[in-house]
Amino acid sequence: MPRLRSAPAVLIQACLNGDTTRDQHPAVPLTPAELAAEARAAQLAGARAVHLHPRDQAGAQTLAAADVLAAVAAVRAATGLPVGVTTGIWTVDGDAARRLSLVADWSGPDVPDYASINMNEPGTGPLADLLTSLGIDIEAGVWTPDDARLLAASGWGDRVLRVLIEVEDRTPADAVATAAACAAELVRGGITARQLHHGYELATYDVIRAAAAMGADVRIGLEDTTVLPDGSAAAGNADLVEAAVRLVGGE
Repeated sequence: MPRLRSAPAVLIQACLNGDTTRDQHPAVPLTPAELAAEARAAQLAGARAVHLHPRDQAGAQTLAAADVLAAVAAVRAATGLPVGVTTGIWTVDGDAARRLSLVADWSGPDVPDYASINMNEPGTGPLADLLTSLGIDIEAGVWTPDDARLLAASGWGDRVLRVLIEVEDRTPADAVATAAACAAELVRGGITARQLHHGYELATYDVIRAAAAMGADVRIGLEDTTVLPDGSAAAGNADLVEAAVRLVGGE
């Protein structure tokens, strides 16, 4: 049986799929069974939390309760790890009221442990209140220093499980600088929740190195990048997690 890697000092969250398509990577998991298998492989590689984007039967991202709960249940059963999901407003074509209606239907033992809220989207306050009422922790998605200021002014920053610093810059030096600026703004705003940093494509590795140096948590997976630090294609999420483990000083 594969041996579970010893955990590095920082938490590594595996982001299993996001909006990555099969054309972009043939191994991206879409169904609950595929998500469970990839999550377990990522766990064996060193991941200690999971983030996923539930899909419907056609493969489209969805917040519908049946799809969300099935995905969470499968991953939780396979790994026992905390499982989080997106609430990205693109999944409901920008309709914040529709998003609230769908999330309100999440109930029972298979609700996510946490859900992410992007600070640059409308309707964050009511969504945060709803998640709290459902017993679901919040990950606040901060892409820019302005987003960090929005979180500080939100009135619910003290309820956040962690802040995802989500750096969109594809140039490594710019990505690291943006992450640092977001982190500094969070401190200035009095946000004390633990930070989790991540980037995209090859820049993700520079962001991870810098985050680990400051003691922040990190994430990696096929949502963020399909390539290893040398630019070669990753076989799947486990390959990417293994690369992150090496960068942050795990076994």
